[in-house]
Amino acid sequence: MAILRSFLICGLLTAGLSAFGQTNDDASVFLKWKLKPGEVLIYKTEMKEMDTANHKDLNIDGFARLLGKDTASISDERKIITRLSKEIQNYDMITQLTEKRRGVISIEMSAIDKDKTIPELKAKTLDDSLRNIGKLLSKLTSGVRLRGSVYEDGSIESFYTKNDQRNLLSIFFELPAKKIKVGDTWALDVHLLSADEYFVCDSSFKRNKVTLVSIENINGEHIATLKYDILEYMHGDFKSPMGEGSQNLMMKMTHQAIARFSIEKGRWVFYEGVMSLSSTGMMSSQSTKKLSLVSE
Repeated sequence: MAILRSFLICGLLTAGLSAFGQTNDDASVFLKWKLKPGEVLIYKTEMKEMDTANHKDLNIDGFARLLGKDTASISDERKIITRLSKEIQNYDMITQLTEKRRGVISIEMSAIDKDKTIPELKAKTLDDSLRNIGKLLSKLTSGVRLRGSVYEDGSIESFYTKNDQRNLLSIFFELPAKKIKVGDTWALDVHLLSADEYFVCDSSFKRNKVTLVSIENINGEHIATLKYDILEYMHGDFKSPMGEGSQNLMMKMTHQAIARFSIEKGRWVFYEGVMSLSSTGMMSSQSTKKLSLVSE
């Protein structure tokens, strides 16, 4: 009887393990960052323009006119923006995660300049000046670009982080902070678009949804696949701060991504998405960037 009982227990254990090893839509999981004391988790971080054929640099002609600037001034400012846009792309991004203290993960995203030469500040022409300004700005943007932290459950710990940096922190590293099962959805703590008191909105909408698509057993490791679907849109008129006239403005920003998280290791094993921004009216632009994290 003792031998038979042992066989039955072993059989039940084996069946239980086998069931967990398969995708179980009813099983709840808790996604948590897991770093050992002193461990440094490094991701090569890509935010690269991917639709160069349709890319349009930010054009602020309409805004400049509202401020009463002449055609020559607007032309010079357009050249500066175009030059800076090209120069500022001349760096790689690296993100480091470490255990700040028990239960809190510190995150630092740094820019590493590809051009190590010191920019020449002497200039004889306007183009020379623009080129030097761009190189200098590129140097200034090297170093830490984002510094924040999340709890091990993925919720934001550094509540004080400025909004644009907080958005990146959330998009790349926020987790649901609760048990979830396949099919569950939750929202990220992001606010992609913003406007001040000079903008009078006539229509707006947003969608903010992350979905747990599946849990798979891959070589004994349980991988949770997440799908991101984020959109923010606003349309209206921007009133001149000088009190004269207004300009139409539309802005739309989206983020679509697929990411895979190792439940056992507590980290991303894959993250790739596309973020797009389009605007028309007083400030027109078109940009589509690939966002990815690659473990180093």
